Amino acid sequence: MIRKNWYQSLLSGVILIGITTLLYLYSAGYRLTQQQDRTIDLSKTGMISAKSIPEGSSVYLNGILLTATNDTISGIEPGTHNLKIIKKGFVTWSKDIEVFPELVTDITAVLVSQGPRLEPLTNSGARNPTISSSLTKLAYFSKDGETPGIRIIPLAGEGLSLFRSTPSSVIQDTPRIIYSNGKSIEWSPDEKNLMVESENGTFYLIDIAEGAAEVSTSPQEIKQIWQDKLNQTRQDFIQKLDIPDEIKTLAMSTKTVWSPDEKKFLYTRQNGAELEYRVYNLEKPLPVGEKVENTVFTTAAADPQPKISWYADSFHLILTEGDVNADKRGVVSLIRIDGTNKTELYNNTLMYDQVYSSPAGDKIIILTSFKSGEQTDLYTVSIR
Repeated sequence: MIRKNWYQSLLSGVILIGITTLLYLYSAGYRLTQQQDRTIDLSKTGMISAKSIPEGSSVYLNGILLTATNDTISGIEPGTHNLKIIKKGFVTWSKDIEVFPELVTDITAVLVSQGPRLEPLTNSGARNPTISSSLTKLAYFSKDGETPGIRIIPLAGEGLSLFRSTPSSVIQDTPRIIYSNGKSIEWSPDEKNLMVESENGTFYLIDIAEGAAEVSTSPQEIKQIWQDKLNQTRQDFIQKLDIPDEIKTLAMSTKTVWSPDEKKFLYTRQNGAELEYRVYNLEKPLPVGEKVENTVFTTAAADPQPKISWYADSFHLILTEGDVNADKRGVVSLIRIDGTNKTELYNNTLMYDQVYSSPAGDKIIILTSFKSGEQTDLYTVSIR
């Protein structure tokens, strides 16, 4: 009797260990697969975590509908697979995904509406909009009949629209100084000051909180101080990384355009008659499936080049193509930093070649006009 109980306990222990081992191997991505010689082999597999913005999209792997976002697909044979994400009313998202043994490839698809909505953000005139580095504020010149001058519109918060986003007047025109006729606006890194160039070339340093302006006799020196502050922060970050000196030099170039998360930068490299637009990713650790460096797209160096700004998620770029200044028209697209899923967002009248992302990424902000010879205003294009 004692021996029988001992055998039963031993058998139960072996079964329990076996089940635990199988569950562990399954959760770790191991699967039983049949080889060509019909033998059964235990092989390592990978997983894809498929997310989408907005959620609730259908997920197809190699043409087969498997699940909906946001979900994880397990038991995938390592290698390249086609992932397609589809949602009614949105442009189909498709990409070849590299799957690695025992690792999860994390994908977030930004879906673009097939019928973007165009809505006014201002209605009293706007010129030369310039976004702050945090993407939370937009400064512009306004010819408003009551308070012409320079205004700032907040972009963060609920419902970016004409009726919910109230611009504040930073400084108003005076009989002596017509700020609203200015040429350009530049933000300080701490977003407390604006450097404004007037129509006659005079520079004014504006304290936003005080609403006060003073003539700047050394605007370039002030801009250099601002740039040095940014450079120091980036230098401290870059020096900690084990990357080639060539990349460190590129990262500190004034021509480099940094992403909102300050972990990626866009630069150009001429290759013969072509100009390569490349993104270098400094994230540590690098997300599974992402590359350190990508060529986003290539253009002929002799052709007019697109205007580029970063999308809010730091994984996409906003391209404005066409000679906007001459034609008053342009094509605005969203493209991932690996060059995939270039999607047209807007193709119509444009009065300014810089296009910006809202902090939430649900809208882009353009400057346009729908009446010949009339005032220009800021509009949002809702992409979802």
